Amino acid sequence: MSVAAYHEVDAAAPEAHPSLPTGVIIGGPLVRAKRVESAVLFATLISGSIVGLAWAFTQGLGWVEWSLFAIMYALTTLGIGAGVHRMLVHRSFRCDTPVKFFFCAIGQMACQGSLLKWVGNHRRHHLYADHVGDPHSPYVDGKGVAITGKLKRWLHAQSRWVFDDTMTDNSVYAKDMLSDPMVMFFTRTRWFWYFLSMVGIPAAWGYAFGGVHAMWGTVLFAGFFRAYLVVMTSVAVGSVCHQLGYRRFDETKDESTNQLVMTIVTFGEGLHNNHHRFPRDAYISHAWYEFDLNGLIIRGLEKLGLVYDVVDASKHHVNRTEGSRSAEA
Repeated sequence: MSVAAYHEVDAAAPEAHPSLPTGVIIGGPLVRAKRVESAVLFATLISGSIVGLAWAFTQGLGWVEWSLFAIMYALTTLGIGAGVHRMLVHRSFRCDTPVKFFFCAIGQMACQGSLLKWVGNHRRHHLYADHVGDPHSPYVDGKGVAITGKLKRWLHAQSRWVFDDTMTDNSVYAKDMLSDPMVMFFTRTRWFWYFLSMVGIPAAWGYAFGGVHAMWGTVLFAGFFRAYLVVMTSVAVGSVCHQLGYRRFDETKDESTNQLVMTIVTFGEGLHNNHHRFPRDAYISHAWYEFDLNGLIIRGLEKLGLVYDVVDASKHHVNRTEGSRSAEA
């Protein structure tokens, strides 16, 4: 897959660094702003999670806290996987404005940076997976330097890449998103959606069903801790699923793997090798034990008429392959 496949490349854009591909920014005010925002967001998530776990062990949790934890975990995991990843990044399906707004909202509430930044980073990941230019590979850092040592590899891919002094130029990798009014609306208002996810909805739910005491527990546990857990499981696809697991498709020019535990906790995103082989597929399972909940939901929405133009590239690939074999026979 090339940048041109997304219709986003700016042929006149200068290379940011001799050893890096076009569209990687090193240093400067934009990178500093990225690092500050990442630090504030992670500090909020981590400190809130610590207090949330302390509250859970000392005060206990009831059905109010656990029910919203489950609801918000499911919604935001669906939002980042089916919405931001498959709908925006890979255009695996299309939908009308109300459904797109819903997916964008629950995707932004996953608290993983702006929709714009997520799209640009992930497209660059696919273009240069595990090679120079990949923003979060376990094998090379943001400047293309090889990473040695298992711990360093895991740390970089899991979280350290967010704080390095490089970033994706979205005018190269997400130019279409820059001209998408809805994506830019959510990008500009991202902190409102973070607040709604971590505080607003949990506070309202907790107070409505359990009073002030349940409100605090719901905010801390189903708000902050749940949001941090969703972030960690999502980024673990980039760390775990490039180092552990099995490979169904060895022809991918990267180290992507399928990892079944990650598949469960991310609703299917852990089928990462399958995904790298057919990036635009809306449904990425290739065996009965590969449970792609995000893909099943997309298929269900298609049957309801809520999404359309659903991509199934692997099915067409198999049909073409079988057809060519029949012709040769």
